[in-house]
Amino acid sequence: MRKAMLKTLAHCKTFTAVALAGALATVGAAAADRFTPAAPEPGTGIPAATIKFGMRPYADNTFYVIGMKKGWFKDVGIDFTPAPYGLKANDSNVTTLLLNGQLDIISEFCPLMLPTYKDSTKLKCIAFTDNFLANAILANPKLKLKTFKDYIAEGKSYEEALKLTLAPLKGKTLVGAPELSDRPFEEYLNKTSGAGFKLQVLDDSKSLVLAKAGREDFVNPEGAPIVYTLRQAGWTNLVDIGDLIKHGPGGVDSPLEPLIGVVGIGANSDYVNKNQNTVLRFLSVVWRILSATKTDASLYDLQAPFLNSMAGTSLDGKGVAATVAILHPFSTFDDDKQYFEEPKSATYYVNTYSALIKNYEQHGILPAGKVTPDDFVWGGPIWKQMLDYRTKTDALVKTLEGAPLSPDKKALLDKAKNLYADFDYLDSYRLALAASK
Repeated sequence: MRKAMLKTLAHCKTFTAVALAGALATVGAAAADRFTPAAPEPGTGIPAATIKFGMRPYADNTFYVIGMKKGWFKDVGIDFTPAPYGLKANDSNVTTLLLNGQLDIISEFCPLMLPTYKDSTKLKCIAFTDNFLANAILANPKLKLKTFKDYIAEGKSYEEALKLTLAPLKGKTLVGAPELSDRPFEEYLNKTSGAGFKLQVLDDSKSLVLAKAGREDFVNPEGAPIVYTLRQAGWTNLVDIGDLIKHGPGGVDSPLEPLIGVVGIGANSDYVNKNQNTVLRFLSVVWRILSATKTDASLYDLQAPFLNSMAGTSLDGKGVAATVAILHPFSTFDDDKQYFEEPKSATYYVNTYSALIKNYEQHGILPAGKVTPDDFVWGGPIWKQMLDYRTKTDALVKTLEGAPLSPDKKALLDKAKNLYADFDYLDSYRLALAASK
C-alpha cells in the first residue's frame, strides 16, 4: 500500500514534503520511527559503553545477571548503571523510567509497553527471549479439584473440559495480577467456560503471602517463580496457557492468538537509534546466556540469589532451572526464526501483536489505528542484521582459512572466531574483515 502511494505521488509535480509526510502517517509510522542500522565501527577495538538497565522480578527477566557475574558483558565493552547489576525495577515504575530516559533498556513483557502509544511512540520491543507458559489458574490444594488435563484424559471435548474445570469458580473470586497483559487470558476463560468468576487484582508478592497462609482459593499470578512456588507447594494447576494452545482452536485467526505471551526486551527508541551497535553487543550476550543455560544448568546458581531478593521466593539454581524449563523455555538466536521468519507460527510477531493490538483497541486501551506491529516491534530488523553479520562472517572465515596469513592477521581471525562462538557477530565480522585486508 505504501509503495503504491509513493508511486502515485511521484508522478504528481505539485506534492510537497508536508503532504508526503501526512500521507505516510496514514499508513503507519514514519521512516524515522523504524530501526536504522549503523555501520560497523572502524578498527578492531570494541568501544566501551554504559547502559542504564533495569530488570523486573521474574526468572525470565533476571537471567542477565548470569552474564554480568561471568563478565560476559564486559567482554563486549558493556557496563551497567546503577552498578553492578542495573536497577531492580517493577511493573509499576519500569515503563515510566524507560519513557523519561532514566533507563535505556529493560527486561520486559513487551505488551505492557503498548498502552503508552496513546501518547508516545518512544518504546520499542527490541528482542524476544522466551515463550511464556506460566499463565495458569491455580487452586488451593484443600479444594481437591480435578484439572483440565484430567477431563481431557477422560475424553471430554475442549469446551466441555473447560466448563467442568472452572465450574468450581462460579460466583467465586480469582486473584489476578495488576498487569493488563493477564486480562485476555482471564477473560477468555471466563467467557468460554461460563464460570462468571469475579476478578480481584493484587500484586504477586502480596498474593503469595495470602496463598501460603491458605487465605486464597483461586489465583492467576503474573510471575513464573510464583506459579512454580505454588505448584511445588501442592497447589492444583487447574488450567494453563499450554493446555489451551495444545487442545484449543489453532491458526492465526484463533481466539487464542491474543493469549500468546512472548517475553522480551524493551528499549527507548532515542537510545537505540543513537547506540545501534551497543544494542547489538548487548543482545549478543543475551543470546550467549540463553544458549549457555541450555547446556549448563549450574549457571542458574548465579541467578537464584538475585531473583529471590526481588521476587520474595526461595529458589535454588535447580528451582530456577525447573521454572524456566516448565514455564518459559528460553529461545536461542536460531530459535528466533519462529518470531521473525515464520508467518504461519503462532508466535510470529505480526500474528501475536495484530491480535493483541486489536484486543487493546476493543477495550479502549489503544486508539484504533494508532500502532501496528512493525511500529512497535524492532526485534525483527535487529535480529536480521545480526544474522546478516553472521552470514558475512561465515564467508570471510571460509576464505581466510585457506589463505596464508601473517601472525597479526591470524590473531585477528582467531579472535573473530571466538567472538562468533559467543554470538557477537558484529565484532566477529569486523575482525574477520580486518584480517582479510
